[in-house]
Amino acid sequence: MKAGIYVMGSKQEFIVVVVPMSEIKKFVVIDIIGGTVLYYLIKLPLHSFYAAMVGSAVGPMLIRRSMKGPKPRKR
Repeated sequence: MKAGIYVMGSKQEFIVVVVPMSEIKKFVVIDIIGGTVLYYLIKLPLHSFYAAMVGSAVGPMLIRRSMKGPKPRKR
């Protein structure tokens, strides 16, 4: 959806983006809470900051990919 504002003869356009509340909730649960939980689940037993950092970054990506399901095969 585009909307326009006319200011002293010039037209300035802006774009309105609507994000559903379900997408915001999914982001908070998977990325913020899931990433934090994975960080501590890796850091506490391994005592490795780097492994925990990588795991908390890669973990939410893998969770989102597994929620999408398998890609259809090309024939």
